[in-house]
Amino acid sequence: MKKQLPILIAAFVFAVALWLYVSLSLSYSLDLSIPLEIKTGKSQAITEDIPSTIDLTVKGKGWDLLSVLVSKDLRYSLDLSKMKRDSRISTEQFISERLNLKPELSLVSINPDTINIEFDKILEKTVPVRNNIRVNLKEGYGIVGKPKLTPDSVTVSGSANIVSKIKFIPTEFRLFENVNNPINGTIALKDTLSNVLKSDVKFVDFEYNIQLSAEKTVDEVIVEIIGVPEDKEVLLIPPKVSVSVRGGVDQLARITTSEISASVDFETIESDTLGFVIPEIEIPDETNLLKTEPQKLQYIIKKKF
Repeated sequence: MKKQLPILIAAFVFAVALWLYVSLSLSYSLDLSIPLEIKTGKSQAITEDIPSTIDLTVKGKGWDLLSVLVSKDLRYSLDLSKMKRDSRISTEQFISERLNLKPELSLVSINPDTINIEFDKILEKTVPVRNNIRVNLKEGYGIVGKPKLTPDSVTVSGSANIVSKIKFIPTEFRLFENVNNPINGTIALKDTLSNVLKSDVKFVDFEYNIQLSAEKTVDEVIVEIIGVPEDKEVLLIPPKVSVSVRGGVDQLARITTSEISASVDFETIESDTLGFVIPEIEIPDETNLLKTEPQKLQYIIKKKF
């Protein structure tokens, strides 16, 4: 049996090789999605969105199709830098040369079969980055402050007609589940108009400060009265309030009375018709206001003699 093993292996390898040879000698159809690359001059801007890929179906023998599949540089390039006016380009024309396809392969279909090129004046504009990251937190945890994107805005340039309508550039979507620790990383900007717009930034850094969530009440916060005339005096009842906030455990541990302020503008008191005012509360950026006790304050206005 051991003497027959090499013979069996050789027979198996020969059978597989024969099967591959016969199979690859047959004709097949192959669907491809080819990256479309557009090169423009510094003073050129394209007015319409151009697809980022060209979809085509080619037919030929398996051997020839195999060479297409293993190709690392299969792309359709268009150099528009020497064009001086609007044009209509047939993608089917010179397809074999542009993609370096073997002449034995035949083109069955191509989409789009034509590309309309229209030029416009260039406009440059800085727009904010819209965060498209979703974070689902583990129970009991919260996001402290606002998520940070660096940079938080990008400069885009292109057709004035297109750029003028852009309000923001979104990031790619990413989902984080069951999070209970700070997270950070790099994420790409969504590249929906890559052949029409140019951007100075392709990736942004993101940072989420995630901590165990807690609540804290700061008592004896003095309510300041702003803009009281020199000939008047205002007494608030009561003159102090308690402020409850929510935030991360580490953040709340550092909060003191000096970091929370309460105030009432004299004009608000003077224009009041209900007999009470509600103080304005300022708290640290990375916390959320839960409640103020008491919420409403009464007042007495006196004239100075």
